[in-house]
Amino acid sequence: MTPLDSTAVHRDSWLPPMPLIGAKILELRKRTVLMTVTVAFTVALPVVFYGIRLIYHLSDPTHYGPAGDPGALATAGTLMSEFGFIVAVAFGATAATGDLSDGMFRHLVITGRSRIALYLARIPAGLALLLSLAAVGCTLAALATAYLGSPHSPGAPAPSAGALAGAGLWLELYLIVGFTVGHGLAALMGQRTVPVILLVVLQIIITPALADHALPHLVNVERLFVGVAMDQLQPSLLAGPHIGPTGGKFQLPPMPTWAMATVIAGWIIGWSAIGAWKSATRDA
Repeated sequence: MTPLDSTAVHRDSWLPPMPLIGAKILELRKRTVLMTVTVAFTVALPVVFYGIRLIYHLSDPTHYGPAGDPGALATAGTLMSEFGFIVAVAFGATAATGDLSDGMFRHLVITGRSRIALYLARIPAGLALLLSLAAVGCTLAALATAYLGSPHSPGAPAPSAGALAGAGLWLELYLIVGFTVGHGLAALMGQRTVPVILLVVLQIIITPALADHALPHLVNVERLFVGVAMDQLQPSLLAGPHIGPTGGKFQLPPMPTWAMATVIAGWIIGWSAIGAWKSATRDA
């Protein structure tokens, strides 16, 4: 095979090979500030939260319940999901624009590597780091609930292992949405700051406002926002003040499961496709 033929093979192969994914993982791991912030809000956050609750309980058990009371999991879940979403968006935006900001995009294109392969390689690389750290945080929260929750408060029995696992999977899905949407939007815009701001405003301000008010004749439009679908999919164990399948403070009528799955999958696939298209057509 001639060098020209070899280059053509690389250009035509849009699926990222494992060595390329591994290289992207190493690139992200070397971003010290990004990794430090991610660890702080995925692993350290539940440690600090339950540590403070434990100190309060040990100092005054009469007024402060057990550190791992099941009711505390809703608060911990809210903190982990809100801060985790912001970190996931920033992680995705950084992964999408790393080659551009480092001046490496033109060099990688010249080598003949498929632009779509370069784009797609960042998704499993980023999610491998982000979700593994989030899994550690979810495990710590589950262990605190299981072993620091005695004696249980009246009417708050210990959650089952299945319920804890479901809560952890929902949190992981929440981060996947944040990462992939942030990744696609940052690839489209060619920068990371504005996409992070836009998605934080969307999720923290606009989505709760939409979910709290059922606008006449526009309910189905409100349901198209991924944050609304994620809130309605939220397990009751984490629901707290959110929507949740058992109801809550939000007034938007519940969505069927298939509709929630369609909206979430649509945002993940749609923004990934938009980012891939922009990467394929961007000027080197």
